[in-house]
Amino acid sequence: MSPCARRLDSFRNALALTLIWALPGAGALACSSSGDEKRTELPPPFPATGSSGSPSTPLQNSAGSGGSSGSGSGANGEAPGSGATLAGGSGAASASAAGSSGAPGSAAGGNGGASSGDYAPAGPLSELCPAGTAFCEDFEDDALERAPQSPWSDATNGATARVDATHAFGGGQALHVNVPSGPPPHRGYVALQQGSFSAANREMYGRVMVWLASAPSPASGDGVPWTLFQGEGRAATNNYNAIYRFGGERQGGAGLRANFETTQDGNPPVRSDCAQHSASKVPTQRWTCLEWHFSQAANEVQYWMDGSELSDIHVIDRGPTCRYNEPPLNGEWLAPPAFQTLYMGWEQYTASSNAVDVWLDAVVVSTSRVGCPAAP
Repeated sequence: MSPCARRLDSFRNALALTLIWALPGAGALACSSSGDEKRTELPPPFPATGSSGSPSTPLQNSAGSGGSSGSGSGANGEAPGSGATLAGGSGAASASAAGSSGAPGSAAGGNGGASSGDYAPAGPLSELCPAGTAFCEDFEDDALERAPQSPWSDATNGATARVDATHAFGGGQALHVNVPSGPPPHRGYVALQQGSFSAANREMYGRVMVWLASAPSPASGDGVPWTLFQGEGRAATNNYNAIYRFGGERQGGAGLRANFETTQDGNPPVRSDCAQHSASKVPTQRWTCLEWHFSQAANEVQYWMDGSELSDIHVIDRGPTCRYNEPPLNGEWLAPPAFQTLYMGWEQYTASSNAVDVWLDAVVVSTSRVGCPAAP
């Protein structure tokens, strides 16, 4: 787990932390791969888009509750679509990311890291671990070849999620998910409970850096439905979980999509599996910055790739296609009262002819839009 999320020592109680942040000129805690704290001046969080935002709060040393709730595993099997890859913007601002410093053999030293030729985010840049965020993770403190430690919990089934040093964005390590070919189950998730991001459990903004070796190739047909991350919470009626997802399906398995689904554990079961598809494809063989916004108040899902909004999968209240369009939701993408669990990794719902390897790094959860980091 990142120094950003858990290196506030036990003797720093809430009063002490408040006093530290109240000091004039006090900066934010930055991360370093060596594990040492340093205090540096950081800019305020990336401003929220289209909202008034929320006041900044210090980083929280939050311990998750460990267990993970059950998730649905439906796949909205739509007909193939067409589209083009969305390229990252070329007008990246000049900035220095003050997150995890590069270590020998790290991303900056060539270990699958970003470079100016393959990663150029559009718009203003943020730090790897911005001030005022609810949760940060760079996987630098975790043991290699093992699942990340608390507050993450293992939520895998038929896949693996382990920290390794093959690819890393801002340091020397990242979370590596491997999903084998063949029929499911293929769930390569790690789970984070709301105690680690309580400030953002209703208006959740987030960012993750992703390095995908190759998109899943369908064993048959044109699509392989998959999810990269999802926010999930129990419905107000307490008879199903509501799930907001980011993933893909069409265009040979590379097309992006937003998805809303419910678990069918109620009596009678509440069935919903809705999708909205993008013309954009998931990039491969390079680092990609993905951001999300899950809004409980507006029943809204919103996504950005390399700083540019994926406007064709921006959904408020309902999207165009649902496998089940029946009571009580009738196609509505109804958010839970709070997002209780955040899953990250890779889940795949049908067989692919190839194994999928994906690396995740520089995870941030916030109350306002985070933005993309500069290339290391």
